[in-house]
Amino acid sequence: MALILIFGFGLLLAGLSSFLLPPPEFAGEKVPKKFSKHADTNLAAGKKQIQQELESLKDDSWAGHYYYGDGLGVNVELDLAPRSGFAFTWNGCLGLYDMNYGDVVESGGTIRLVPQLPNQRKPFEGIAPEFFPIVWGDRHYLIATNEVVKFANAINAGFEPREGSWGMFLLKREDESKLATGSPGLPFEYSEYLLKHPVEAEISSIKNSITKQAERLTTVVLNVGAAQGVKKGMEFYLYAPSGPYASATVALVNDSSSEAEISQECCDEKDSPPAVGWKLSTRAERE
Repeated sequence: MALILIFGFGLLLAGLSSFLLPPPEFAGEKVPKKFSKHADTNLAAGKKQIQQELESLKDDSWAGHYYYGDGLGVNVELDLAPRSGFAFTWNGCLGLYDMNYGDVVESGGTIRLVPQLPNQRKPFEGIAPEFFPIVWGDRHYLIATNEVVKFANAINAGFEPREGSWGMFLLKREDESKLATGSPGLPFEYSEYLLKHPVEAEISSIKNSITKQAERLTTVVLNVGAAQGVKKGMEFYLYAPSGPYASATVALVNDSSSEAEISQECCDEKDSPPAVGWKLSTRAERE
């Protein structure tokens, strides 16, 4: 369905650029410290040192070159190794949006980044500070510790394992051509978020709806709950009616029902608000 193509990429600008320029908001202003020649030199030296260390490590190590993005406005690269630390860049349509480097600390099954430059997570800026290294068959992912549920949702929806390099989670370079066999090695407390079969749901009632700027948020009641495997934070995708695109995030789970918030870009006469009878699924791919 068309909604697959919308996942994560619909709002991004077209175009590619390899020029290392500061983001447009800094035009005409003093360039921040992280976009200085000194920072560029440190970044390049860090990447070189990481590469040298990687050449001495086994392929199955969590260390390596990772990427997520769409090839347009989001192109995030993270290189890291135990002793040499990490190097992070975010390139988009207008050049270099963000960068950082620093140390890496492995502890308790997580990988923590210790940046030397300010790190703020904003649109087109920043990197998660802590990750779980996830091995799925022959693939190696780095999943931010606060985004494991999102990763499970992407698997349930059919967005992962992705077939190409584009995606919204850090995957080791060239692993997109490798098999993701068996079950992904998620931390135990998240294992129940992975569904063996899609959960089908129907809107049984509408609780409330508000419109903020160009977004409509509607709280609905679904006719499925814990008994059907639904958990807080799970994502559902509209498949009937087939016209509008909508996704729903579960906020409250009862035994046989749940409450979810549907987010829609809107609003004109063509944008139908959620209605009783709408059908959704945790699987976004449907024939």
